[in-house]
Amino acid sequence: MTTALLRLLREPTAVLGLLLLALLSLLAIAGPLVWPRDPDAPSQALLLAPFVDPAHPLGTDRLGRDLLARLLAGARTSLAVAFTATTAALLFGTALGLLAGFAGGFVDEVSMRLAEAFQIVPGFLIALALVSVIGPGFETLVLAIAAASWPAPARLIRAEVMRLKRADFVLAAITAGLTRTQVAVKEVLPNALPPVVPLAALTAAAAILIEAALAFLGLGDPNRASWGAMIAEGRAVLVSAPWLALLPGALLVLTVLAVNLVGEGFAEATAARRVAL
Repeated sequence: MTTALLRLLREPTAVLGLLLLALLSLLAIAGPLVWPRDPDAPSQALLLAPFVDPAHPLGTDRLGRDLLARLLAGARTSLAVAFTATTAALLFGTALGLLAGFAGGFVDEVSMRLAEAFQIVPGFLIALALVSVIGPGFETLVLAIAAASWPAPARLIRAEVMRLKRADFVLAAITAGLTRTQVAVKEVLPNALPPVVPLAALTAAAAILIEAALAFLGLGDPNRASWGAMIAEGRAVLVSAPWLALLPGALLVLTVLAVNLVGEGFAEATAARRVAL
């Protein structure tokens, strides 16, 4: 793990992604301390341009709400949904892939056919359908995005398990008297996880985009500020107040880029270990 981390830090793109992601995460977490202003509080300064009033450094929207506060709140929303949904998808997908790869037979067939059924439909449409049926909300967004994202890690883990379960070190563990469950959890799973890290980054990036797209359509969490919702609100005044859509759009692109750069760095860092196995 230490060697992989050192290789990761030698990748310029990965370092750039880590720095960008760390900065965005710091702003999201420390936002209420850095700029303690209610993102939903209206004011009399409507459509104020950036850098005009020190009280509103990045301007205000059509309701007079502070744009900086809403951007920081939107960062918290995007990162919270991405982290929670990605974690849920990876946990479920990893568990199912491990079970399918080790059990084989009927369990494997049913699990993989179910994963294929979910992968046939675009992830955004699955999330859109679930949110439309259940109703918007943070928990619904997490559930919908996780439901659309679990098949990829499940199939990847299953393929890695199928490759590793016949390796010499696994056969040695079985000969030493370990049960199938112990072999799966202690020997196979740790060696099957490295390829999932880059996939986790892709899943998180997709989760950020799906959350923004749902919020853009008015299906995001109504109790949280969202970059997607801010972009949708800025469409009506795109000519007269372009910053309302451009600022959240730029942050959205920057966040997805940072996550993808980190994922690519992890992929390069773990490639040598995979070849050695």
